Amino acid sequence: MEKTLVRNWMTADVVTIAPETHLYEARRIMDAEKIRALPVMKKNALKGIVTRRDLLRADLSTVQLENKANDKNLKSETIDRVMSPEVVQIDSESPVAKAARVMLENKIESLPVIKDHKDMVGIITSSDLFRVIEEELPKMEQQPPVRNYMSYEPVTITPDQNLLEVHRIMGWKRIRVLPVVNEAGDLVGIITRTDVMSADPSRLYNRGHQEESLKVQLQSVEEAMTANPITIRENAPITDAARLMRENKFHSLPVVNERGALIGIITDSDLFRLIVMKFFD
Repeated sequence: MEKTLVRNWMTADVVTIAPETHLYEARRIMDAEKIRALPVMKKNALKGIVTRRDLLRADLSTVQLENKANDKNLKSETIDRVMSPEVVQIDSESPVAKAARVMLENKIESLPVIKDHKDMVGIITSSDLFRVIEEELPKMEQQPPVRNYMSYEPVTITPDQNLLEVHRIMGWKRIRVLPVVNEAGDLVGIITRTDVMSADPSRLYNRGHQEESLKVQLQSVEEAMTANPITIRENAPITDAARLMRENKFHSLPVVNERGALIGIITDSDLFRLIVMKFFD
């Protein structure tokens, strides 16, 4: 379908940065523009891409931003040191279902869009794909409920566990989010990989600060989690999940039943799979 080509859903006015941009400036741009990825350009050529997670992983933990002695070292770091130089791209004439499949397979949330195999003409993100679900699925007279695509019995963690345990579980299970439940099994919060990385000192701060680093890693989940998270009902239409995730820039939503009890989770990967299934011609 002509309507479901990448060029019809991409963002054409792309915010970019240069390889010599400092990390602090990249972070400032992401915050100001409310975006999570920046293509890196030099002389009109795409040289790489940097994500918010890249910045957190490299230098920008909460602890570091409060550490004046380390401030000079951080400001001297530039994007070319942390960007991904091999950028996964997609052609503007590709179907959005292909974009969803590429994001799903590569576990990424944005794709620079190229034309004629060379010029970057835009970027398509997970938020753009969520809009596809919101706007196009109802036209197909299909409003499947969240329960058809969610994952049941998600891995959970308790508020008194520490960030070191969260990091271990996420790595072992290869997941990016953990619902937080109390002793009664009630949902009290949610913690993401970004939350953990924001609290965890990076490689620069760790130099000579092992004791303080360990203290941060042993802080409780309750200190880093988002309390009273937004949820969605299992019988809600999938378009509602897409809208909530787009509006709040979420990767996932806890799913609850009519009594408000946690029964599952729906993620951006689940929505990407839906697009692949519904929109490939």
